[in-house]
Amino acid sequence: MIETLTGNPLDVLARWVAEAEAAGVPMPSTMTLATADADGSPHARTVLVTAIDDHSLRFHSSSPTAKTRDLADNPRVSAVFHWPSLGRQAILTGAATELDRAVTTAAYPTRPRPLQLVAWAYEDLTPALRGPDYEVPAGAVEKAFAAAAARDPQTLPAPASWTTIELRPCGVDFWQVGTETTPAAKTRFRSDGAGWRSFPVLP
Repeated sequence: MIETLTGNPLDVLARWVAEAEAAGVPMPSTMTLATADADGSPHARTVLVTAIDDHSLRFHSSSPTAKTRDLADNPRVSAVFHWPSLGRQAILTGAATELDRAVTTAAYPTRPRPLQLVAWAYEDLTPALRGPDYEVPAGAVEKAFAAAAARDPQTLPAPASWTTIELRPCGVDFWQVGTETTPAAKTRFRSDGAGWRSFPVLP
């Protein structure tokens, strides 16, 4: 059933994520994030969204990575949530920037241990990374991961290379699947600076 969407699109997004989780959708809070470097070359990857409030989304990353290098040159991004079993997509456009260190320090203890291990493994590998492809020796990631586990990352502070990124959307599209007798629907939200307006567009 197609629902009518109004109000703050981030409230809608948070609800859709919660409904996907309740429906048993695997990894319902992951999104595909697309960035572009200074030359306009695109890069996309899946990231785990850890917070949604009434004006932004947050996720975490080690730095430097392709995403943080891209964002330093060009903060404009696009992102997609896709829940195929529910027939829903959310497409966001906006700007993404790194937040100050205090936010990251507070967030680190709340992350699951496997993600803390990855963060510390990256920290250990950072000095060995060399551009342009940032290749690492065979087995180096596994070795760094094991070393991080031996230190117990839950007792350590956030590594210096770990950061929090905030995406502030200026536009959000919500797509809902149709049926054999009804068309799909897409609702577009655009920020006008003071609030949001929403309207239907071709799906």
